[in-house]
Order: sequence, then structure tokens, then C-alpha cells
Amino acid sequence: MNQFQIRLAQAGDQDGLNKLIRSPGVKWFGNIRPKFRGKDSLFHSYQTYRILALCTESSALVAYAEFRNYPSIAALPTDCWLEWLSTRYCLSMSISWLNALFFNFCIYKSEHSTVLVEIIKDVLYRESRVWFLIAVRIPYMPQPIHFVETFDDLEKISKVFYPLEYSMDKNNNTQSLYIVDRFVLLPRISYRKALAEDNDDIIAMQEVENPEMREELGDYYIAEEVMGQNPKSMLVVAETINQSEQSEMAIFLWLSSDIDIMFYVRNYQMEQFGNLVKPADGRSFHYETMTVSSVQRRAEASMFTADALEDLDAVTILGGLQKVDSAWPAWVR
Repeated sequence: MNQFQIRLAQAGDQDGLNKLIRSPGVKWFGNIRPKFRGKDSLFHSYQTYRILALCTESSALVAYAEFRNYPSIAALPTDCWLEWLSTRYCLSMSISWLNALFFNFCIYKSEHSTVLVEIIKDVLYRESRVWFLIAVRIPYMPQPIHFVETFDDLEKISKVFYPLEYSMDKNNNTQSLYIVDRFVLLPRISYRKALAEDNDDIIAMQEVENPEMREELGDYYIAEEVMGQNPKSMLVVAETINQSEQSEMAIFLWLSSDIDIMFYVRNYQMEQFGNLVKPADGRSFHYETMTVSSVQRRAEASMFTADALEDLDAVTILGGLQKVDSAWPAWVR
């Protein structure tokens, strides 16, 4: 079981976040000063992601983090950070607008320092194009202890870069960057078509969730499917590199073009997906009318009135047999 539950922060979490910021024994980095203005200021500025972490065992709030597509530097225009990086730093990686996010703020309880890695992984899973997370550390200046940043835990999983003007002897109190590389925390994944030789590994993976498939189809149904060369079927596997530098199967996909589109259009709301069809340029098409079950849309607020509850009792099994309100035609190209 996962030690932490990671999710996006919501407006209802403001009270808990306000208590976490004022809790003793917390570590943090970023600009914490605006957070002390009260809970109404927590969500005042734009952030790409606001992530919080709950302890799975106790459901207690243990961490909160903010990520954005530009750094939290007041004097730097939001669209000039790439020029700022290339001018002030000599970086060993290629950073662009698309592959980087800035880790602008994080606060977590000191006894749960491992939550930092889990939060970063969650963001990287959400953003498949992001390769680097960048945290900016400002030069040291004397200030009250509750405003002092802590980068010790972040430094363990990142590389530290200093500006070009940095000098150990003459100028060692400068700005610095902590850059987390995606592929240090997450393994690289490669995809390929499944082979008959993958039969045992794939069946062992599927047997964990669907043991009945092996009982019904036998011990070699994957190899038989691959060797059958079904034009409507494609089997794909994904491999990762383990600590021993050996590839191991991590994902298996069984794709099929043999789909009953009418079934899904009749029973599910597929309008936002173009009813699963796409016209081909230069080819003729026709319309087909069908009747699908639907319900009358209502405002959310109206679902909790006394009249709505009486209607619910009247049309469900509590007050009688359930009824279908209406039927509307659906158009398919």
C-alpha cells in the first residue's frame, strides 16, 4: 500500500494548508511570506499545479507543493526565463519551454521527507513532456528562523547549478538552481510489438488480475494470437531498465480494431469523441438515425430541493419502477 495519497489541492483544503504552514517541525523552500497572510492568500497567485499529500494511515495532511511554467522571481518577466537561464547559467542539459516546470514552493513535515519524491513523481506522471523540474534558491540573507529555507532533501535527488559569476573564494553567496531530472526518478520506457517469445511474461502479468483468462484460453494464447497475424489485432509491450541494466516488461496492451461502434454510441455519451467516427476526405458518407436512452439535464442546485427529492422517490425503485425520461436521436457520420 502506498504510504501517501497524492492529489490536487482544492479550495476546501485551505484550512488544513493554513495549519500546515504554521505547524512546528516543518521543512519548506520557496517564498513562504505570502502564505502567512491568511488562508485567503494561499490560492491567490497562478500555479500550474497545486499538489498536496495525505498520510494514508492517518489521513493527515503532510505536504503541499506548487509548480508553475515560470519561476517565482518578481523582477523577471514571465516570458523571459529561458533567456535568463541561458545568460546566467551554463547548464549541461537542453531546457526548453516545453520540457521544464518550476518547483516554486513546497512545505512538508520533517518526519515525512520521502513525500517529496512522491509529489515530484506525481507531477512527472501528469506531464509526460516535462523532463526537468527547477527550484530556484535565492542568496542567503539574515532573517527570522521561520523564513529560512531547507533544500537538504531536494538536493539528494537533484543537481545543483551555480551562476557564471559564482566564486568559492570571492562570491559564494549567489543564486542557485536545483534541477530534478525525470529519468533519475522514473525509468525510461521503450515500446515494441509483442513477440511469441513474450508469451510467458505476458501471461504471468495478466494472471495477477485476470486468472480466468489462462484457465479459459490455455497457456499459449498470447503466442497463438501473435503467430496468427490477425490484421484487426495488435499486441504491444513496454519495457523498462532495472537496476541491473536488464530490460523487464512493465506494460502490456492488447489493441483491436474489431469494435462495435453502434453499441458504444447507443449506450454511452460519445458526442465529445465525434461518435467514434471520422470522415475521410474525398469519400462519400451518410447519416444514420438511432434512438438512444437519455435523461433531462438539470442544474446541480435543483437536485437537492424538496421537489427534486420527491421526484427521485417517484421515479426510482424507492417509489416505484425506474422510468426513462426521454429519447433523442443521435447522428452518426
